[in-house]
Amino acid sequence: MIDAMERRVLTSICQATNSSKSAHVPKPYFMKKFQQDKRTKKVAEKALVSLIAHGYVSLHKTRNEMTYQLTDTGLDVCREIFQKYGKGIKLR
Repeated sequence: MIDAMERRVLTSICQATNSSKSAHVPKPYFMKKFQQDKRTKKVAEKALVSLIAHGYVSLHKTRNEMTYQLTDTGLDVCREIFQKYGKGIKLR
């Protein structure tokens, strides 16, 4: 199971992609929520790496930067999180 920071990063990606598996978003677009201090940013970066390693998020190289995309598993976990915690976002 994923920890609290991984859950926060995953839901941030889910919101940034509007819960679409075909959308790719650059890191600054969904990581801006974790810029309060250096420690939070570092923990969020580690959580992102963990999400990629566990197969919830996939990494794509583009011409100018890296983009991130939800996998089937990641989208399923997002749905579970939103049902359990009631984030008030509509998922497809």
